[in-house]
Amino acid sequence: MSYQRALQTIHLQPTDRVGQQETFDHPGLMQDLLDYDPWEHPTRAYVDCYRALGVDWVFGVPKQARRFARGQSSQAGEDGVRYTEWGLSGSAWREEFPFGDVEDVLAYDPLAGFVPSPDPLAGVRADQALMGDAALVTGLYYTTLFQSPIMTFGWIPFLTAAAAEPEAFQRVLEGFAEVTRLNLVEWAKAKPDLVMIHDDIALERGLVFAPEWYRRRLFPLYERLLEPLFANGHTRVAFVSDGDYSPVLADLAALGFHGFLVNDNMDLAAIARSYGQDRFLIGNVSTLVLTHGTPDDVRREVQRCLNDARPCAGHFIKATRDLPHNIPLANIKAYFAAVNDLGQRA
Repeated sequence: MSYQRALQTIHLQPTDRVGQQETFDHPGLMQDLLDYDPWEHPTRAYVDCYRALGVDWVFGVPKQARRFARGQSSQAGEDGVRYTEWGLSGSAWREEFPFGDVEDVLAYDPLAGFVPSPDPLAGVRADQALMGDAALVTGLYYTTLFQSPIMTFGWIPFLTAAAAEPEAFQRVLEGFAEVTRLNLVEWAKAKPDLVMIHDDIALERGLVFAPEWYRRRLFPLYERLLEPLFANGHTRVAFVSDGDYSPVLADLAALGFHGFLVNDNMDLAAIARSYGQDRFLIGNVSTLVLTHGTPDDVRREVQRCLNDARPCAGHFIKATRDLPHNIPLANIKAYFAAVNDLGQRA
């Protein structure tokens, strides 16, 4: 049972095979695995493919397919959202924000009209029922804190306000932190096995601000907003960000996170030696190798990742830039075969 393997991994217990967490959206592999059209039955297709591939942990089960015309790479959605072609479901992003200047940002009150959901994990429970004991379903708390002004204001108004009026912007940030804390109070009541905290505090080349900014402005707020999850005594809490957040990994560890997603531009071997004995790690297979390499390159990348993670008491292998539709079919099949073969434990 892959669900059980996921639980063993987050609790740093021995498993028969390396755990695996994936965000998977590859119609070619779906059509290769299934005897029906995944475009006609997307939810069933995701569930059946996760089961067939032996994935242990997923964030959720997509419910719809979004078709793109030949040569079309994006299409408009609602409320300023666009969708980029990405497998069956498409990848959403926002390009319109109603904030024109710093004054608009500083006047914003994140708590105005806010009411926490009385049952925020209803969708997670429904997806877990679909997956049964085949995989752990956790959801993803996406707009934890740093992500909130990105998604609310857009990058330029956010960064301008944070730099030009740091004390005034701190009050806005504190409001976002309180929104998250109140939401996580409700999450904690359900005592989920695992919560994935997402906050894109870094970019490809590193942190957006100097490390001192996070230590002064962000992490004290993290301590408060995470308290409900840590207080219930059951839930494991993991952290994920885009980019290379290595310079503040020690700060995040000190906050009490039980696990970290290690991106493919981070040094998994060094992180495993420093943090892997008492925390589980996720990653760090390169999606670029899967996309542009050969099946032999893919197998070597899997072996490299497993070797680097060897000091970990708990490790989920994962393609850290996910598994989208443009990976060659031979390569993605080689990837899952290599994980199943090389990831076995005596």
